[in-house]
Amino acid sequence: MPIAKVNGIDLYYEATGAGAPLVFIPGLSGTTDLWAYQLRYFRDHYRTISLDNRGAGRSDKPQGTYSMETFARDLNDLLDFLEISEPVYLVGASMGGIIAQAFIHDYPQRVNKLVLACSGVSGGDPHITPCSRQVLDKLANPGVTIEEKVDTFLEIFFHPEYVASHPEIRTIFLKYKSGLQPTHAYKAQFDACADPRPYYEWLAAIKAPVLVIHGDEDVVWPLQNARTLIEGLRGNGKLYVMEKAAHVLMQERPEEFNRILHEFFGR
Repeated sequence: MPIAKVNGIDLYYEATGAGAPLVFIPGLSGTTDLWAYQLRYFRDHYRTISLDNRGAGRSDKPQGTYSMETFARDLNDLLDFLEISEPVYLVGASMGGIIAQAFIHDYPQRVNKLVLACSGVSGGDPHITPCSRQVLDKLANPGVTIEEKVDTFLEIFFHPEYVASHPEIRTIFLKYKSGLQPTHAYKAQFDACADPRPYYEWLAAIKAPVLVIHGDEDVVWPLQNARTLIEGLRGNGKLYVMEKAAHVLMQERPEEFNRILHEFFGR
């Protein structure tokens, strides 16, 4: 099992393919499995790297407070561990998008192009457009058993039409979540999303080209968050809105998602 000893923890990662480095960061409770369709596609074109953030999957789940600065340093140290010195193509989804913004703020020289998918500024930035109270409650308390958590995530992360037409997704999700994330680690990740630093103000300083990609029916991060990112980027961002797509658009519409990213990287 590929493990990097970085920033005081064991961090699980997957690396495959050859060429320019392309890094995928998952969101809250997510793992490398989130990017299954992307890793299979992009490994033929890039050196693809994905990771389980601290607190999730096969990475260490230390007690205590997590922060976006810590997540960003984890990634920085992983790139050093892999001896990657050239700027990377960086893709962050949901909480991973916050991590990506923290990373490019702290290590701007390490990013070639940036993709922010189904994300926005941090939950502690006043420019955020929050989800509904009902969705927030489900995020904060998704359930106790793995079955309860999977049912909650299916409800809020996926478009209902996709779930109805893909009944196998529950079985697949149960397999992904078979290693139940400890409550302390989920809460530490969740709380880290409320980083009070000025993410919106940071956007204007980003020099790397940015693609913002979002589902028009995302209830976890309402679409206005994508528009806010574009506004803050002040002409340095391109927005792509995927119609009839929810939060996990990279799995719902992988071919469209991959095509848009590939075009952006090659531009």
